[in-house]
Amino acid sequence: MRIAGLLLLSLALAGCQPAARPSTVAMSGQAPPAVNPDAGVRTYACTDGRTVQAGYPDRDTAVVDVGGHAYPLKAQVSADGVRYVGYGLQWWTKGMQEARLSRLKDGETIASDPGVVCRASPEGDRSAAPAK
Repeated sequence: MRIAGLLLLSLALAGCQPAARPSTVAMSGQAPPAVNPDAGVRTYACTDGRTVQAGYPDRDTAVVDVGGHAYPLKAQVSADGVRYVGYGLQWWTKGMQEARLSRLKDGETIASDPGVVCRASPEGDRSAAPAK
């Protein structure tokens, strides 16, 4: 009974609070700023006909969308470019314009599979949906 009384009191007090003022952004009609306005999302066309999207939310992570599934991959040591691995995949970038997508076999830390070469679309399209 005491808990119910406290609940009613807190609800009544919450009703007495002044309404939140709309933000300046909302009143101006502008869209609110994005939480992560550019995660470096790029669309890549691969030599096997697939389209892959990859985003780079921070320097140690690539989120690679392959076949409609997003895989968060983590950066690993590489002599050239940046190599990301996880979930049995390896995404090895050379700059931001070219990458190679390969499968990791059980126990591998570097893919023996040559994989496929993927190139970023020249216009830097960030809105195209990945192929399924």
